[in-house]
Amino acid sequence: MAYIALYRQWRPGTFKDLVGQKVVSRTLSQAISSGRIAHAYLFSGPRGTGKTSTAKIFAKALNCEKGPTPDPCGVCKSCTKIADGTALDVFEIDAASNRGIDEMRDLREKVKFTPAEGRYKVYIIDEVHMLTTEAFNALLKTLEEPPAHVVFILATTEPHKVPATIQSRCQRFDFRRITVEEIEARLSYVAEEMKIPCEREALRLLAQQADGGMRDALSLLDQCASFDGGTLTAERVEESLGLIGREPIYRLTKAIGGRRKGEVLETVADLLASGKDPMQLLAELSLHLRSLMLYEAAGALEALDLSDDAKAALEEQKALFGQEKLMAMIARLHEAMAELRWTPQPRITLEVALLSLCSAGAATQAAGASLAAAAAPAETARIARLEAELAALKAAVAAQETKAVPASSAAPSASARAASRPAKVASSSMAAPSAAPPTAPATPDPAGEKIYAELLRRLQEQRRISVLACLKDAFFAGSGAGIFRLGFLSPLLARRTARDDYRKIIEALLLEIAGEPLALSCEAKEMPPPAPPPAPKKKPPLAAVEALKPKEPELKPLEIDESELSPEEKSRLQSAVAFLGAKPVDLPEEQRIAALAAKGKAIRATVGEPPSSSGAAESRAKKSETAEQAEKSATPEDESAPFADIPPPDDMDAPPPGENS
Repeated sequence: MAYIALYRQWRPGTFKDLVGQKVVSRTLSQAISSGRIAHAYLFSGPRGTGKTSTAKIFAKALNCEKGPTPDPCGVCKSCTKIADGTALDVFEIDAASNRGIDEMRDLREKVKFTPAEGRYKVYIIDEVHMLTTEAFNALLKTLEEPPAHVVFILATTEPHKVPATIQSRCQRFDFRRITVEEIEARLSYVAEEMKIPCEREALRLLAQQADGGMRDALSLLDQCASFDGGTLTAERVEESLGLIGREPIYRLTKAIGGRRKGEVLETVADLLASGKDPMQLLAELSLHLRSLMLYEAAGALEALDLSDDAKAALEEQKALFGQEKLMAMIARLHEAMAELRWTPQPRITLEVALLSLCSAGAATQAAGASLAAAAAPAETARIARLEAELAALKAAVAAQETKAVPASSAAPSASARAASRPAKVASSSMAAPSAAPPTAPATPDPAGEKIYAELLRRLQEQRRISVLACLKDAFFAGSGAGIFRLGFLSPLLARRTARDDYRKIIEALLLEIAGEPLALSCEAKEMPPPAPPPAPKKKPPLAAVEALKPKEPELKPLEIDESELSPEEKSRLQSAVAFLGAKPVDLPEEQRIAALAAKGKAIRATVGEPPSSSGAAESRAKKSETAEQAEKSATPEDESAPFADIPPPDDMDAPPPGENS
């Protein structure tokens, strides 16, 4: 006869055999006894906790020849077929491989038929969360109103993936993780029945490695029992399962606590050479540090269930680390475990993590304070910035008090208020490092003003249009210590001018003008306050004031000959007269004739035309007079700012091609 694995041989056959699920077994047993059998159940919980086994026990209880009964006999024809998986009325469906809508449609058609042998047709759908949305929709109506002879049992390890419409039509039972004590007791019973000699420490280690699953525990017992025919000890379990073991973990913890990095690396090298897994090493070290943290916090807890040698090791090592240090070390190990899932070099990640623990061990309880400070870098930077601004404010106030003249009135002057405000620095390139931002000079600097004026002139000569546009609203803010400071009303233009492309152009010109290298510093600040007005003098007499007033020029009438105007010009003239409210006045005949004769004579003297062409001469004379008047009335060329018609660029403005050459 072929060998049957332990987890299959010792699958529970009744509700009494279920390990760690007393609430579920009691509720289902009572439901069967009272006849309150629902049409659908949802079993959820971790793997290996008995969901499928409970479903089969429930099917036996419903179809047993002595039933329905909460205690199926297990020997009748129906119970035997259900245990063997050959029953015609019990269907086990794996939703992971039968997850489509076609399978659910086929199931919906078959549920209509009556049972072939037993009382109920039981459908056990394992891993039901793997069904598609369409399959769930196809199952929904049948699950809500199935025939009286059908019972659905849905099993899943991820109940949150099951739609709420499905869950609301089922009775849900949550299977809990099985405790270490319950698994150990079950393993002891199985080992005794199977004639497997085992030590208690070995069974305890197997129960811990099972992680709450009875099926995993039986599989591990089956694996370790095949390792050696002798007594199963903890050392053989560790060797068989590839565990690190207590002694290497204790030795590694002592080396980390003593900051002996060489011993840590040597221990890691020995463990990896023997085939140990880096992930397993980090996991066991993390569990040991967790036990050390709890032992230091509350002493020997019963929940830890420590052995004598474990208690002695924890008592010895609890003085190596503090509570905050242990928590930081566990967090670092968890980070390394997450990195191991993706890194191509697990050994490097392991060694870096352990060496970082050694470096962390050099600190004392102040490590907790440093972690708290690192958790809020923004607060630290903000406090430093506020302290710098406060220092700058104090320096500005002290300088103002030193140079201020006692005011005659109680209200402070505008210049004092402006000097007491700290300057807002937008950006500074190559500025001298200092805690306080640079401020505008208190005394005028004619040499610096000349350099700035020459800088603007040369930029205009070289047609650096974009640079001039940024300097449109800038002003000279002072110089000294090899720094040439410019103030800006716009932080945007200050940042743009401080960039490398514009800054290099300006610094090259400053070197040519000043004969020495000057670093450009761009500051966003307010315009320097104007000089206070002089003290008011004694008012002169009213007669003297009237005498000093400039006399208004006398307005002369505009002489226009309407006969020489075109219709369009006449229309414009009439519009202007109507708008201004003036009235055209005809000159006396003799004055008009004399004026025309004089103009004609002047034109003939200039052009040399015969006097017979009087009409054309008068017209040309009129045009010449108009040109002369326009020339006389022309004002000197407007010397506007070189950047008046240049719109300021945005922050992403780039210089024209060739500007950096």
